Amino acid sequence: MRLTKKVFNDLGIFMMGFGLAIGVVFPLFITLLGVPKEYTLTRTFFIACISAGLIAGFVNYFIARKVVGKRLQNLSNVGLQMRTLAETMRDAGSEQANQDFDFEKTFTGDLSGKLGCHINIDSDDEFGESAKAFNFLAETLSRTITAERAARSFTTMLATDLDLAPLAEKAIQKLILYTNSSSGLLAVIDQGKLKIAANDGLLEPEEILQSFQVAHVIRTNKKQIITTPDTTEAVTIDHRAGKTPAEYVLVYPIVYKNISLGVIVLASENEYDQEILGRLDLLSMGLGLALNNSLTHGHMRELATLDPLTEIYNRGFGVQRLHEEYIRSVRNHSPLGLIIFDIDDFKAINDTYGHLSGDKVLINIVNSAKKVLREGDILVRYGGEEFLAVLPGASLADVGIVGDRIRRAISDLAIKAGEDIMKVTISLGGVSHPELNASNEETLVHQADVSLYRAKNSGKDKIELHVC
Repeated sequence: MRLTKKVFNDLGIFMMGFGLAIGVVFPLFITLLGVPKEYTLTRTFFIACISAGLIAGFVNYFIARKVVGKRLQNLSNVGLQMRTLAETMRDAGSEQANQDFDFEKTFTGDLSGKLGCHINIDSDDEFGESAKAFNFLAETLSRTITAERAARSFTTMLATDLDLAPLAEKAIQKLILYTNSSSGLLAVIDQGKLKIAANDGLLEPEEILQSFQVAHVIRTNKKQIITTPDTTEAVTIDHRAGKTPAEYVLVYPIVYKNISLGVIVLASENEYDQEILGRLDLLSMGLGLALNNSLTHGHMRELATLDPLTEIYNRGFGVQRLHEEYIRSVRNHSPLGLIIFDIDDFKAINDTYGHLSGDKVLINIVNSAKKVLREGDILVRYGGEEFLAVLPGASLADVGIVGDRIRRAISDLAIKAGEDIMKVTISLGGVSHPELNASNEETLVHQADVSLYRAKNSGKDKIELHVC
């Protein structure tokens, strides 16, 4: 039965009412026990008994308020904090919420953050059981919120990078932190091959990727924890204090829409429990999306910058790179060499052997030129059968040496066309800045082109250098 909307108000009314009733009944009760009426049925005694009953009721109310109310107040306070947590969960997608989120605090044991949603258990009764149940509920909700917020913020962080290298570096560092690992690597599938995108602390990562466990995870898209000593000894963690074999190795697939994009390999001296695995399940969804976007971006960029047949820079991007190298050459007062070469009688090759054989010639010439060029040199398909080689740091003498090596490498080619063998030659024109003292890169290209046609007109299969 409820008299008011507050439990303690009802309790106070009932206790005071009960005390009043006791005060009224008590004189009659002790009269029945034989106490003379002249002592019990007097106004003074009635007032004394009623007062005593009311005082007893008030004291009982005060004790209940103090003992029970304190625990209920704690429950109420934590309930308000739980409400704040729920509102936080509702607003978890906001940008500000993600910015304010503390990753490291989340995954280092303080699952309730600054809110401290916890009730101290100081009794072994219904209140204690209620407190235990409430704490379990609060911790579960807190874990859910922190995991969701971490996943959102992790995805937001990865979305800031479309380039694979910085994205992979950020991802593996955070994954090592979130899973309490000691080291790890992230590898992606590129053109059918598994390639390392980022490595933090694992020695001989290439050998790790060649293991049958990694191949099994890629094939099945199912994670695998390796604890066999014979297997984990092959995975070595590079600590600041030294190098130690891993006790536990977690191989985890990166999947997007049921398509395998790569693999995560994490190593630790501690066992991976279900909480960490569940956390990784949640984080990997955002990683799969970000990695798919990065790989798509990289593929589209390659399509925009590479010649589809020869897989070297196309003219548009090649000219841009030449401009960058020219600016760097002027700023650093360093030489910049340029070679333009053209296949001799390429039209006759196409007419005689067909365009497929002509394409084969182009590919072979590019491969031969790549072997001659240094790391840092830039090879560009400038036109149909015309190519441009940018040589940072090359003087005119260097240009002559490199150009002649390219010429001889290509003249040594023997390219099959059915049962026939095709022999090809090239003519080259070379220049170098600042010996040419060109005011811009267009002047370099023009003078190299002039030298090329001088080589064509003087017998082909040779290199001509522009000498001021």
